[in-house]
Amino acid sequence: MARKKKKREAGSGTIVKRKDGRWQGQYVSGRDPETGKLRRHTIYGKTQQEVAEKLRAATASIDNGTFQEPRKITLEEYAQEYLQTCAITLAHYTQQSYKRTLQNHILPTLGKVKLTDLTHRQVQAFIATLSTQKGLSAKTVRNIHGILHRMLESAVCDELLLRNVSEKCKLPRVTQAQVKAITTAELGRFLQAIEGEQFRNIFFVDIFSGLRLSEILGLRWDDVDFANGCIYVRQQLQQKQIKGDFSYYLAAPKEGKHRKVILANTVLGAIQKQHVNQLKQRMVAGVLWDNDFNLVFTNDFGRPLNRRTVYKHLKRVLQSCGMGDYTFHSLRHSFATISLENGDDIKTVQTNLGHYAASFTLKTYVHVSDQMQRNSAARMEELIASLPTAK
Repeated sequence: MARKKKKREAGSGTIVKRKDGRWQGQYVSGRDPETGKLRRHTIYGKTQQEVAEKLRAATASIDNGTFQEPRKITLEEYAQEYLQTCAITLAHYTQQSYKRTLQNHILPTLGKVKLTDLTHRQVQAFIATLSTQKGLSAKTVRNIHGILHRMLESAVCDELLLRNVSEKCKLPRVTQAQVKAITTAELGRFLQAIEGEQFRNIFFVDIFSGLRLSEILGLRWDDVDFANGCIYVRQQLQQKQIKGDFSYYLAAPKEGKHRKVILANTVLGAIQKQHVNQLKQRMVAGVLWDNDFNLVFTNDFGRPLNRRTVYKHLKRVLQSCGMGDYTFHSLRHSFATISLENGDDIKTVQTNLGHYAASFTLKTYVHVSDQMQRNSAARMEELIASLPTAK
């Protein structure tokens, strides 16, 4: 009587040397519940030891119940799925940023790699080339790694990967750049330069409120409280970046948090001047007036202002007063610096700027201007003079 062939168990494996010199290992992970056929898998390597280690890892995962069937899906294929299912919950602008980063940086290098074949070494090498070959800044490299990391983390949640191989990558250190800010001493020169400018009220309000460009362009009349002398930052103006669709929309502010900014009376006066100017614009435009968002700052026909147009006007003003290397964001930094120079505490500045924590504000404005040091020395002198034994 013929001996009955022994049934092959899940987790068993063999290693043989191929004719091309490579080593090959095979193992079985079980049977397909629909066909009943054995699920066979093949592993390749340059040495017998390499294949043996891979085989032991695979069979061990079968034994402890953590094994996942290898899939042929590539990083590029999963990226499309990720953008359509997971990233869809992000803000429109963020989604477009993810798409550009994937298309321009990640997928050209890693897109054809099978998701389950991607290794930590491949990711680390990719990160290194972003700095050494493409010359990208440390901050940009970290942003690219962050998007790749979040996508792979999603693949882990989808049970396509056992672990996120982008963990523990060595990333370039970001050096905190010195912020460019208009100081109290330079403020008069800037205010003289913006007089008579088309967007004078935007520049004036912004340098004394610290709003981001998208926030001040998205400011609505409903957000202005003249009675209590404040404005509410509830949204920001964004523009779609889809081919054929560059329409404007209002999105939640950064960090998703609303905030209140109490303004000086003169700043409120500038907003009132803007109201008068807008009424004149509306009368001239007539039936062409179209301010659906009820925005404070618009073009001559009530439509949203293009951020590039506003920025272009500001750069011309800055160059005229010898501050050509400043940007619109410098106005926000200027507000913080001027506030600190004139005695505001860091918590108040953090609240006005909408930073998530006072520690971030401290880190950003760690520099101390000469005026702040003089103010500190003057307060110390007052203290010393008040002490009877200090004479």
